[in-house]
Amino acid sequence: MRSYKINKDNQEQLPDKATIEKYKDFSKLSHEYDRLTKRPKVPLYRDKKMFLILLLIVLIAYLLSVVSTQEEPRNNPDSPQEERINPEGNN
Repeated sequence: MRSYKINKDNQEQLPDKATIEKYKDFSKLSHEYDRLTKRPKVPLYRDKKMFLILLLIVLIAYLLSVVSTQEEPRNNPDSPQEERINPEGNN
């Protein structure tokens, strides 16, 4: 069986006045709590690493789109090739 210790003293343990005054300002306490529990959200354009990564991705996407539009059609071996006829008659 577990042994429990019962406090038979009727003394109330109250915090001292300095501690009470410290926690009376609820707005300051709330601000400290938010600062500790919530991550600060930095906008994407101010976060240097994320901005550079995003810029690199956009640049690669742009270059790929430019290359794909300028690509020449490839000769397909299954398709018939056109024969060029010389208008002068010389082969």
